[in-house]
Amino acid sequence: MLSTQTSPEGLAAANRTKPASYSTSNKAGKNTVHRTVPGAIADFKRNTCASMGIGIGPRLYSECPFAVTSDEYHPGSSEALERTIIAAYRQVFGNLPPTENERCTSLEARLMNGEITVRDFVNGLAKSPFYKDNFFHSVAPQRGIELNFKHLLGRAPLDQAEVQKSIKLQAEEGFDALIDSLTDCAEYTEVFGSDIVPYNRTTDSYAGMVTLSFNLMRELGGTKVSISDNAQGKKSRTVYPLATAAATAMKPVSFTYIATARIMPKLPEQKYTGHNPPKVTDYVPFRPFGIHF
Repeated sequence: MLSTQTSPEGLAAANRTKPASYSTSNKAGKNTVHRTVPGAIADFKRNTCASMGIGIGPRLYSECPFAVTSDEYHPGSSEALERTIIAAYRQVFGNLPPTENERCTSLEARLMNGEITVRDFVNGLAKSPFYKDNFFHSVAPQRGIELNFKHLLGRAPLDQAEVQKSIKLQAEEGFDALIDSLTDCAEYTEVFGSDIVPYNRTTDSYAGMVTLSFNLMRELGGTKVSISDNAQGKKSRTVYPLATAAATAMKPVSFTYIATARIMPKLPEQKYTGHNPPKVTDYVPFRPFGIHF
């Protein structure tokens, strides 16, 4: 007998469950976290597009077909706050649970008091010493970039250009600027808004997404569901698939022309034989007309 979780009704109900979200009661302190230059530009774009009622950048059509998701209703109860905090730790820290001393209690208190939004809370977790020790200082550069995209945007990098752009920004302006560019971008705003915790969204289709993204997320997720990201090694898991995809896209389509002499089929030869009277086998003497013997 199927249980509630494995029955068709239970699976349908699980699919309808929305991601963890929490709306603070006091929005006076919204966006109080220090932003870099990319963050300030993203804020301007977000406010402009929100006032016009349109969206910018790639969007997840099942959630925000026309505008940003920040206009949706999100609960503000204590249960929603607790669920949001747990989901944020699991998502941003790559399923690596921190100890009590490693938790960002100051960020939790500010979120509870309404001083910051969920987006600011996620931004602060990604800048915490715990995150940097596990996903920045101890991994290869491209490995860290792919984990940043997975934790903050819920997807893998789409191509090598996106990885190189992030590495350049990190080298020139620092790690915090890279985190701000991800949490303040138009894609994050349209998909998650200010109150939704990021989640894996490669199972749905959004504008600009390539089918390779689903396979890349499976590479990043590993073979086990409960495995943490820091247990999968320090090397990049997407460098070879991205390089292969780039080489395949640049490689011209091979075409070989071989001249072959085709022999035309020979039709049966038709000869004109004319009138063919029946052959005479016996001798018949000539008999003039009217004379009978």
